Amino acid sequence: MKFKRVLSVILAVVMVVSCAVVAGSVVATGADTEIAVTSAYQDMLAKTSAEEGYGLASTVNEGTILQAWNWSFNNIKANLPKLAEQGFTTIQVSPPNEIKQGTKGAKVLQSDGKNGWWMFYQPAGFQLNNSTDNALGTKSEFTAMCAEAKTYGIKIIVDAVINHMGTCDNEDTISSIDPMDHVTPKAQTFEPEIYNNKLFHKPWKEMQYIESNNTYYNSAYDLTRNCTSRLPDLMTEDQRVQNAIYDYLAELIEAGASGFRFDAAKHIETPDDHDGLGSDFWTDTLGKVRKNYPDCEVYAYGEILNTCGIDRPFSWYTKLFDVTDSSSYWGIKDAAVNGGGNATPYYPSTNFTAANTILWDESHDTYMDGATTSLTTVQRGKIWALVAGRAGISTVYFARPDDGTSTNPCYNIALGDAKQTAWANATTKAVNQFHNYFIGKSEYCTANSGGWAYIERGNAGAMIVHLGGSTSGSISVANHKLTPGSYKDAITGNTFTVTSSSIKGSVGSTGVACIYYDGEAPTEDPNKPTSPPDPDGYPYREGCYTVVFSNSQGWAGSINLYYWDSSSNSGPLSWPGEPMDFYETNEYGQSQYVGFVPCEYDSYIINAKVDDENYIQTVDCTISGHIGVWADSQDASGKWEVGTWEITVNSGGTTPTDPPTPTDPPQPTDPPQPGTLLLGDTDKSGVVNIYDVSFIQKGLAGFENYPVYDNLTASDEDFIRADVDKSGVINIFDASLIQKFLAGDPKALTMGIGEPVA
Repeated sequence: MKFKRVLSVILAVVMVVSCAVVAGSVVATGADTEIAVTSAYQDMLAKTSAEEGYGLASTVNEGTILQAWNWSFNNIKANLPKLAEQGFTTIQVSPPNEIKQGTKGAKVLQSDGKNGWWMFYQPAGFQLNNSTDNALGTKSEFTAMCAEAKTYGIKIIVDAVINHMGTCDNEDTISSIDPMDHVTPKAQTFEPEIYNNKLFHKPWKEMQYIESNNTYYNSAYDLTRNCTSRLPDLMTEDQRVQNAIYDYLAELIEAGASGFRFDAAKHIETPDDHDGLGSDFWTDTLGKVRKNYPDCEVYAYGEILNTCGIDRPFSWYTKLFDVTDSSSYWGIKDAAVNGGGNATPYYPSTNFTAANTILWDESHDTYMDGATTSLTTVQRGKIWALVAGRAGISTVYFARPDDGTSTNPCYNIALGDAKQTAWANATTKAVNQFHNYFIGKSEYCTANSGGWAYIERGNAGAMIVHLGGSTSGSISVANHKLTPGSYKDAITGNTFTVTSSSIKGSVGSTGVACIYYDGEAPTEDPNKPTSPPDPDGYPYREGCYTVVFSNSQGWAGSINLYYWDSSSNSGPLSWPGEPMDFYETNEYGQSQYVGFVPCEYDSYIINAKVDDENYIQTVDCTISGHIGVWADSQDASGKWEVGTWEITVNSGGTTPTDPPTPTDPPQPTDPPQPGTLLLGDTDKSGVVNIYDVSFIQKGLAGFENYPVYDNLTASDEDFIRADVDKSGVINIFDASLIQKFLAGDPKALTMGIGEPVA
């Protein structure tokens, strides 16, 4: 569904990236042309300037969409300069057709329940409104809005309500199951052929729509032949209804629209539906419009929530238009707000690819029904960053009428009003600009246990989000794709430092950072002490054991040391203990921290704060001398087992014999000859690196195009490469050994990893 354009930047070599999942990470498919500029940050600023049209996307599906909920056409027109500046390529307008009741002067919510926002979803006719009592405006105002939007490079798409008609005024008092007793009489004026020929489904089962997992309700028949929310269901399989809908869609395109959002799309049958329920509705409406208006984009997406029904796969709809991925949305929302869920869902999933997916920060339904009403501006900003930061996914930002965490203000806001709420703030702008600048660039997504999610784009930028209740904080995480150097956050202006192995910096109070490559990094690490570390060893404190922590997992924020006496189960500190001091960055790009445990205590925990209530921490550890520690792997409770090495301290106390110093993994003197088997080189690249770890993980998971190790024999070359511990079975311990080898674990360095095998 997506039609990609080439970014107008200086382009370099094409890098093909394969699709992968690595410990919660995602690599996008397709060719990735790297950005080769002196400063991607300065390049972005230039391309998003007013002189360059704010860097808006050339098509609806490439850019971001603002749902201008209940805004009048004239108010949209008045806000176009700000909308363009904010980086929105497309505006989605509320249903602009004739409706059953006038809305001018009505509030978004009315205490008598007789009017309000829902009135726009009560069609009386399928043509652009020309009634003067509609709060959105008339056809001429719609056409003028579209024409003005085009001067800014902004597209207009329409919320199209085409599954049903509106009800009559006394709907709640009618017990009849004849659908014609429920249809608004205004339909006879605007759609006489449909009304007079009674082109509505019957029987009308119990006159209501029930959202549940009930087998009877979720059948294809009930979904496509019975009513939705007591609204008269059109015979969409009838050619006369199809003709009316086609005429409406064509009228919208000719008036200047560039596409549609189809309300309640799963309640309209597809050509693939069985048992006589299928029809050519979509072919004779949307398909016909696309055919007859070849010079228009005619973008479309369908609102489909939860499932498509029993034995009705999403593919029946995704072949027609983009579809809302509501299940992934709730996982993203949970991650952003609570730290759970799934911040970076993998595409292609069972039902969706990036190319046919719609995600949003929230919808008007979830806002009005209370499911997302309590979200704060900061929380919605995090969600928007997690969806709009992704590659190839179309996204919709809901313009709330008020930024409060209840809908009470809606009783005082008139339909048609357009307020500058969070859609107009700096975070939303920065996220949109990031989205637009990296169109066509691949992604690498990671959500780690330290409370961070980040989306690396191409080789020159990343969207970073602090999950859960946390906002600002220092981040130190692994780098997978970014060019090493200095990076600039477009929201705070903070500088981030990226090495070949790490991304480090400080995220501001929004909990979101949009970072861009901004040139080569300074020679010296800005966090490094001005005086070089004492070459004779780590710091020492009289009467204490020195503890050195290598932050191998990229824990963010303050690193703390908590200690106690195991015999009395008591100690001098309150949780989380004392902050450890930054010491240096080791040769693997890992920050090292130093702390001290008085010799009368024998137990300790190293931890870091995730949010107001949660910490990431090691298991209970024992100590009897100076020690170096790294977080190695998590146990079933989520706590981290540790690896240790001996250290030397610079004066006094016990100074153990120097241990083997971690070194770079050994490399063959000469490049391996074709056909040479290297232990641990699972992807056959000729070198052992982190990708070999992921290759084992994907093979064990049974991913397509990766070895399924259960089906290999001990004589297969793929098996020989991966059986690192020579146990005769390939499991997660082999992947862990390669990780330890890459981290310089002395034991792993002696196992022959990276060396030819016989």
